[in-house]
This record gives sequence, structure tokens and C-alpha cells, in this order.
Amino acid sequence: MSGTQRRLLGLCLLVSACLPTLVHAQEQTPEALWEDFNHYVLIAKPDLALATGQTLLEQADNQTLLATVESSDREAWANVLARAAKMGEADERFASLVDVAKDLDSRIQAARVELSRDPQRIQSDIELLAQGQRAYRNATQRLASAGQYAAPQMLAALLDADQSRLHPYILSAMVTIGQPLVAPLAEALPQLEPAPMGQVAQVLAEIGYPQALPAMKEVLESPTADPDARLAVQAAYNSLLSSTRQPANLSAAEWHLGLGQAQYTTATSNSEDLQGYDTTIGSGLVWAYGPKIGLVPVVVPGEIYGDVLAMRSAKRALVLNDGLDSALSLYLMANLRRENRLPPDTVDPSYPSELQPAGFYAMLAGPDRLHDVLARATTDGDSELALDAIHALAATAGTDALVNRGSAQQPLMNALSYPDRRVRFRAAEALAQVRPTETFPGAHRVTAVLAEAVRQSDARYAMVLADDQDTVNSLLAALGELGFEAFGGMSMADVSAELNLVPGVDLIVTAVDSEMIVRLYHDTANDYKTGSVPILALQTGEQQIRLGNALGETTRVSSALISDDPEELKAAVEASFSAYTGDTIGATQSTEFALTALRLLREVAVGSNIFDVSQAQPALVKALADERDEIKVAAAGVLSLIDNADTQNALAEAALSLEGDLQLSILRSLAESATYFGNHLDAGQTDRLLELVNTGSGDLAIAAARAHGALSLPTANAVKLLTQ
Repeated sequence: MSGTQRRLLGLCLLVSACLPTLVHAQEQTPEALWEDFNHYVLIAKPDLALATGQTLLEQADNQTLLATVESSDREAWANVLARAAKMGEADERFASLVDVAKDLDSRIQAARVELSRDPQRIQSDIELLAQGQRAYRNATQRLASAGQYAAPQMLAALLDADQSRLHPYILSAMVTIGQPLVAPLAEALPQLEPAPMGQVAQVLAEIGYPQALPAMKEVLESPTADPDARLAVQAAYNSLLSSTRQPANLSAAEWHLGLGQAQYTTATSNSEDLQGYDTTIGSGLVWAYGPKIGLVPVVVPGEIYGDVLAMRSAKRALVLNDGLDSALSLYLMANLRRENRLPPDTVDPSYPSELQPAGFYAMLAGPDRLHDVLARATTDGDSELALDAIHALAATAGTDALVNRGSAQQPLMNALSYPDRRVRFRAAEALAQVRPTETFPGAHRVTAVLAEAVRQSDARYAMVLADDQDTVNSLLAALGELGFEAFGGMSMADVSAELNLVPGVDLIVTAVDSEMIVRLYHDTANDYKTGSVPILALQTGEQQIRLGNALGETTRVSSALISDDPEELKAAVEASFSAYTGDTIGATQSTEFALTALRLLREVAVGSNIFDVSQAQPALVKALADERDEIKVAAAGVLSLIDNADTQNALAEAALSLEGDLQLSILRSLAESATYFGNHLDAGQTDRLLELVNTGSGDLAIAAARAHGALSLPTANAVKLLTQ
């Protein structure tokens, strides 16, 4: 027998041996399959466990699977699944066993959740509470699995006089279930009848979560509250205050505001940490209550759950105290963020259809509250919310309101140095458009931000500072390979000349000691070109610790270990750059920003003494070589209003080197510059312009002649041309 024949025979024997097992598995009941799966796992037969588990998953739906597991004598099923997963991890041939174990576990858990929330099962468990100690224990465990979903029926039974025999057991079970019931019970508390009001208040006090305090305080402040109920709620309130160590001097409105602020803060990082968030469906529940309809859950998309909670708390605070400005600010920021976070084509069922979009209320509220929103947005690093606030401010505020005169907090000024370029630009745009007549702190940043917007989105500049020239050269080369136009030296004095020439700086890379970085951070903070530039500090581990202690929390400075590996430097640069500059600006938006910035620069050059447009000169000169023709034309229009020989020379060079309509436009700007500021051209440029006058025709000849005349060049040139 040949080797091939022997291998085929072996394969046939293997298949023959396995086939009865597989056929047998397909014919078995879910109960038998589950028993076999447990057996094969316990005797360490991963191949058979895998085949049996896969068949079980195929044959049994979730509820059948749960019923099979719960009726089995094998109580430690979770341990069996964990052991199966470890077997799959230990032998790559049976790696699929890991997935089978996970699938079985997730489907069993999903079935338990589905069953626990079934209204009929909840009602049955409520009725079992009074049928003995064992029945009470089992029913309470199942109601605890239902969590907040059990609240409507448990409260309805508590309010039903015909079920009074169940009431003591329901109250006890509510305390056992605990935290999931706090939100729905607190929602209902102020509207309950006196007797159940006192009972529910006591339950909330025994559960022990301070989120119930706002509702309790509402009852205590209500002039219509029943005296006996008030006494019961007061006792519960005092008990909960004491157990949670909360302040005793807050009003109900202040309690609701504090709760809303906590909900907003929690949702800033992770909505899943909020009470009422259901991880099994990725959504949250908010509650409504009416004496006739009882407790009604409203399922809210998980992405906006925290914002909805914060809005509800803020609104309740305003109902109780309509002069609580911070509650209005909270409502506005939560509503705006809710809109930003709501996924496309998704409905928020908690937001009534008759309400206006969030931006309507933001503009209606006015500048003071919008400054609160912007301050919170910049603190949280929420660029979209910051853009919303700036948009509303620009639409409603004059100069004094925009700069928040008389207030220690200057959110819009701070936004000029915000990491995200979009936010910086919109802040500068808002300030430039109101044409301020008096200077204000941060005014120097407006022109710098507008100049930054003129630049092409893909042109990035880096400044390097290091202790020795070899390190400077090495970093310059590395940054060049990463696409930066880099310049550097061993001190700020070394780089000052080049810093004045470049249109802007995107990144500062340093390899100096911690003390110098701290000085650099503070020295550049108020510079119009470097104030919002991220700093990457390349240091030793010890230096990183000292730097962190010196600067504390700041996103502007990041550090990385010194390394000769170019890939490590690349990763550090990209991390520092992207973390501080925000979302990438696409080509369309880049052009929109540039044209808007150029329009504003021209307008303030004509009509404002507050903003120094000459600060934008390097960026404007660079823009004359931009690939976008409309940017060239608009930049020339601004340069024509700057009284500087270099700007006029740059206009002349552009006008004399371009062709077609572009050349005509730049020649007009050159003529405008000469009209305002006289002739600053050198002899070579003058000769080239005269040649253009002599050789041009049509519109080109007229534009060149206008520039010639505006520059006050010798009239002999005109006479010579006439007498040829």
C-alpha cells in the first residue's frame, strides 16, 4: 500500500469515527446537548465540546437555552463556560471554542434579561412576595434582575388599596433592589398621595442614594404638601442627608441643579456610568409619572442619555427658581450637546416635537449664558459645543458682550488659543466682524488667527529649539521627512528672524531642559504667532516628571522620551500635533476659512485701529503663491492696504510673473498700494513694469498703465510711448 493510500485510509477512519458523534449530536435534544457539552469540557475533550456546543447554538433559541440551563443539575455552568474558553485559548486548533463559550454565555445572559423584564413575570413575582420566605427570596432576586423595569408595576401595586397585603413586602423588596429604583421612585414622589409618599420617601432613604434628595426637598418646599406626609418626608430627608453627608442648606432648585451638573459631567466621559443606563440595549431610561398613567419609561439613545438627564434636571430647577442663571446655562449646553451627539436618522423621544432646535434657545438666552456654555466647552475640549456657542454669540452680541467686559472670565478670548483651529477661527471671525473701537485683552491674537486661516491646510511649519546644533540639525531633517517646513536654533534669538518670515507655526519641538521649556511655554503664551502652538518636549524620563510637576495639566505641552528612532519621533509628533489642533480641515472648508479671513482682514485694514493687519503680512505674501487663484487675488487686495515696501515689492513680483486675469487683478492691487503709499519698487521692477506697458495690449495694457501712473513713474515714459 502506497503512502498516499495509507493517508487516505487514515482520513476515512477518522471521519468514520467522528461521524456517529456528529450525527448523534444533531439528533439530540437541547438538554442532552447541554449535558454532553458539560461532560466533554470536564473531561478535557475540546474537539467534542466544540462540535456539541456549535450544534447547541444552532438548535436552541435564547429562551430554550436559558430554560435548558436553569433546569439542568449542573449549577456551576458559568465555570464550565470559562473552562471551555481556556481550553480553546490553550490549543489553537480549537480556538473556535472560545467563541462558542462566549456566545453561549451572552445568549444565556440575554435570555435572563429578557425574561426578567417580561411584564407578566414581574407581576407574578410581585404576587409571590407574600407567599413565604423562600418565595419572597426567589421573587426578589428575579425583580432585582428586572431592576428599573420592575418599578412601574411595583409602584402601581403599592398604590392599589386592594393589594394592601402585599405592601409591606413590596416596600422591603424595593429596598433590596436598591439603586435601579431611585430615579423612577424619585420622579413619582412629589405627586403621590400622602401615605405612599411617606412610604416611598422612607424607601429612598433606606436605599441611600443622594439622587433622591431633590425630589424630597421639593415636597418639603411645597405649600400644598400634606402635613403628615411632610413629617414623614422630612424624617427620610434628614436620614438621607446624614447617611450621604450632603449639605443641609440647599433649596430644591439647587439640588436639581447640582444633580444636573453631575449628570452632565459624568456624560462628558461615559454615559454608561449614569443611573438608568441599560448596557444590554445601549440606551438609557428617563421616567415620566402621572397619577392616572403611573410610571412610564422613555427609552433614550445612549449617546445623548446624560444630556437628556441634565436637561431635565436643569429644567426642573428653572421651574422651581426661574432666576437661577446657572440652570439655564446648563440646559443650553446640554441641549446643544444633545443635538451634536444624536446619531443621524435617530429620534430623541424625550424632546417634545413642539420645541424649537437647541440653537433657538441659545440665541434667545443671550450672551451672558452663552459665555457660560463656551467656557464649559473649552474646559471639556468639546469643539462642536464651542462652535455652537460662538455661532450664537456672533449672531446676538455686540463688542462689549463678546469680550465680556467687566467679567473675570473671558471665554471668547480664551477660544482664540483653543487647540481646534475651527474654534480659533470662528472666535476671531466673531470679534473681527463687530468692528471694536476700543482694544481689549487678546486683541493681538485676532489678526494672527485670521492669518493662520489664510494658509493652505497641508502646509505645516515647525520650529526647533535644542541645546546643541547637531541636535537641531537632526530634528530639522527628521521633521522635513515628516512633511514640515522646519527652522530652528539654540535659542529664541536664533529663530526670531525666520519666525517673522514664515506665515505661521504649527509645532514647536524642543530638546532642552525642563526649566527652559517652562519659560518657553510662558514666554510664547502672549505672542501672536506662537501663543496657540503646541510644544513637543523630547526629554529623559526624569525630565518628564519635573516638567509635569512644573506645568500640571495642559494640552499645549506634551512630552516624549528622547530617541534616535525616526518612527518614535514620528509617532510623538503626530500625537502632539493631532491632540492639540483638533479635527483636520478639509480642502473646501480650508478655502472657505481663507476667503472669509481675507475679507475680514481687508475690512479691518480699512476701518479698524484695533487690529494690526501688518502682523498677517508673511502669510499674505505667501498666499500670493497659493495654488488657489481666488486666494491669490484676495491676498493681494489686503496687501495693497499695508504700508510696507516689502508688501508692494511682493505685489509687483506677483503681477509681473503671472498671466491672464490673475495678472490683471494683481496689477490693480499694485496700483491701489501705490495710490495709498507711494512708490516702493526697485529699479528692476520699474523697468519690467515699463516693458509691460510698452508690449501689453487691451486690458493688460490699461492695467499696467494704471499701475505706472499710480507709482508716479517719470512722465517721460508716457511721452516716449506717444511719440514713437
